[in-house]
Amino acid sequence: MIARHDKSRMALFPHALACALLTLAAIVFRPLTPTDEGRYVSVAWEMWNSGEFISLTLNGELYGHKPPLLFWLINAGWAVFGVNEWWPRVLVGLFGVGAMALVLRIAGRLAGERPEIAAMAAAITASTLFWMVFTGAVMFDLMLACFVLLGIDAVLRAAQRQGPGPWVTAGVALGLGILTKGPVALLHVLPVALLAPLWIRPLASAGVAPRVRWVRWYGGVALALLLAAAVALSWALPSALAGGKEFGREIFWSQTVDRIATTVHHLRPFWFYAATLPLLLLPWLFFPAVWRGLAAAVRVPSSRPPGWAFALAWVVPVFLAFSAFRGKQIQYLLPAVPGMAFLLAAGLASLGRPLRRWEAWAPAFLFGLLAVVLLLLNRHPRVLQVVEADELGTVAWTSAAMIAAGGALWLAPWRDAARHAVAVAAATVFVMLGVYAGFGRALFDAYDVHAVSAHLRAAQGAGQPVAHLGKYQGQFQFIGRLREPLAVFESPAQLRPWLEQHPQGRVIVYTRAKDPLQLQPAPEFAQKFKGRHVGVWRASDLLGVSDQWLESQDRRR
Repeated sequence: MIARHDKSRMALFPHALACALLTLAAIVFRPLTPTDEGRYVSVAWEMWNSGEFISLTLNGELYGHKPPLLFWLINAGWAVFGVNEWWPRVLVGLFGVGAMALVLRIAGRLAGERPEIAAMAAAITASTLFWMVFTGAVMFDLMLACFVLLGIDAVLRAAQRQGPGPWVTAGVALGLGILTKGPVALLHVLPVALLAPLWIRPLASAGVAPRVRWVRWYGGVALALLLAAAVALSWALPSALAGGKEFGREIFWSQTVDRIATTVHHLRPFWFYAATLPLLLLPWLFFPAVWRGLAAAVRVPSSRPPGWAFALAWVVPVFLAFSAFRGKQIQYLLPAVPGMAFLLAAGLASLGRPLRRWEAWAPAFLFGLLAVVLLLLNRHPRVLQVVEADELGTVAWTSAAMIAAGGALWLAPWRDAARHAVAVAAATVFVMLGVYAGFGRALFDAYDVHAVSAHLRAAQGAGQPVAHLGKYQGQFQFIGRLREPLAVFESPAQLRPWLEQHPQGRVIVYTRAKDPLQLQPAPEFAQKFKGRHVGVWRASDLLGVSDQWLESQDRRR
């Protein structure tokens, strides 16, 4: 038993190290990025200021777009370490480590007596583009993936032993997943549990699962659902009652039916996920050996591991269901990436012989090609919109990392699939660190709102009220540690009465002027922001300008 735990810890160590390095890179090179990261940390900041842990707010108004678990955990860390920017990223990085531990355990069970498949599945998961990007990102998706994997692991354990224990774990995991990102957590786990008759026989024939009594099985699924509902409703009901009818509708409708059937946000066609799957799993679907391996696994059933059917029952329903939804974002499939990675690993293991030399060299070619493309894009007008010309030299660090990774893979002697997959994964993580240190460092400067947020904090500290022209996502609240909400106005006509009532106030306006300080009237502060400028004007200065002048700023070239 001790030897097994030591082996598990050794298998987890490189993945934990990768999570730590990616999280550290995010802390060092990536400011809390508008819109999403700045908004979510601002919700946590307002929770901290108000001491209200049931009703969430953003800029002083009730916020029902996301459940509270991430915000609770951020506040718990702040209570220990003090309010800071690094804890939210470390928190998500820790969930990344937990998710990788679960990936190793799930893949180990599905692989049966073929541990090399489990090792490849974990390596592929940890090195896919979106898994790396969301490691350390203050977003919900990697947290959700961790709870989904806990639920998936519980379903597997329910197939291996009788009793309610695994279903209790599944219910708690689903409940915490709902408190992380809403009922979508159910969709990632329930299909594979309901489709157990399709996958349990191969596991049983391999000695991984005993015979199951289906009445007890589906009773366990019902128990998990009841527990998940109880955990989720323990917050949702008090929050809905405290927030009123409209807020309750936002929690119970917007987080469920609206996001599936009636949303107008992130509208994409049915084939969106099929088209973006290579990006989600980058770089793995660009390697010919992966496709040859999948073809071999489909062609020769005896080459498949016992968990092949389980992985299909896990991934395919999720993929189809999310494709049918109106609103789509690539990261919505992040919790299913480990299942996809297992299928890719099983395919590579099905090859049964060393990779062809040109197949082993394919990753090196890919990294070299990406390095050349990045260097050619350096002077593209769209790049120059968000990257300062004097920072373009830092992009070379990313190209250098890609070339170094490609060279190492070119010289690597391994042609067996398992060692090659681990080497490619390590090289990909190294390239991602190079992206942060080079291109990312230059790019994210255009998203850093620390300077303007500090200016707003000083204005509020001097007793000057602050207004915001246009839609506001809360991006300045936490970064500036603002204690008061901003007055938000959608149009200049709505702003006009506020200007007259608060001539000593300050107004945030976005402009595409090349040099805002040359405008008349000029802002008292301006900085570059996402290819344009954000400026802070004195309200008294804007009293003399027309509504057309204000409306033209964000259209000015």
